[in-house]
Amino acid sequence: MAGEPEKIGGVLGGMFGDGGALRMNAHKRALGMWMRVNGDVERKHTCGAFIKPMPHADPSLTIYLDSRSRVVDFNANRELYLQRLAYGGLPLSRIEFRLAKDAAARSSADEEAEERELPELSDEELELVRAATANLAEPLRSSVSKAMIASMRRGKAFPS
Repeated sequence: MAGEPEKIGGVLGGMFGDGGALRMNAHKRALGMWMRVNGDVERKHTCGAFIKPMPHADPSLTIYLDSRSRVVDFNANRELYLQRLAYGGLPLSRIEFRLAKDAAARSSADEEAEERELPELSDEELELVRAATANLAEPLRSSVSKAMIASMRRGKAFPS
């Protein structure tokens, strides 16, 4: 009946359900699938998505994120994200993570401040890093050490 209130589930189903998804453009559908198959961390840091058709292959997806550190983290899990999206119904030939343009300007200052606020590592933890990287040649040893230290500091601040 016209004028009767409609339940929110019905409204959302019409917007985002099977019929509504057809009315969204490909970018919004890809973003919706990304949000659906991933967790709170991914949803929190995602700023947008761009899907590009590829000739003779599945499309390529670019996800825009709010910080450089998340770009690095998400790239490390690229294969996992490809599998989740394929399982959710969006097979891709590749996925790429980039820093959102509006985040690029503030990201460096924010990350420097975040690094200063993280707890320092103990001598034992630093020794673990030194031992783990001892067999690597420079400059790889230096960059791997920095990455391990940053990861361990974040792990101490935000335990799982």
